[in-house]
Amino acid sequence: MSPVENVSDEVAARLTLTFDRSTVDLDALQRSAYALAAEATVDIRESGTDYSCTVFARTTEWSTDELAHRFRAEVNDQILRARIAKETEPLRNLVFALAFAQTGLVDIEDASDAEAGA
Repeated sequence: MSPVENVSDEVAARLTLTFDRSTVDLDALQRSAYALAAEATVDIRESGTDYSCTVFARTTEWSTDELAHRFRAEVNDQILRARIAKETEPLRNLVFALAFAQTGLVDIEDASDAEAGA
């Protein structure tokens, strides 16, 4: 993450944040933009080895500092959510397989074999 570029706007705060593409996925930025959609809109562009995100507040209640902190916090949250999902995928698959085995839709032995192969 890099410095914030403040741009004055008579209606609402606007700022540009830069994120290194090697450490932040586009998906995390897009999910963060969606999470803040009620308070702000975000324009995401590739710029060399970075993503440049221009954040536009929807109201005048937010300062550029508040907007920057909120967007960064959301990006960090989305990065961690993706990491946790990746790390817990095998366990989630096993839980789902066992749950479906209880319904008779999936054979429990097939579910155990699938997990062993993962």
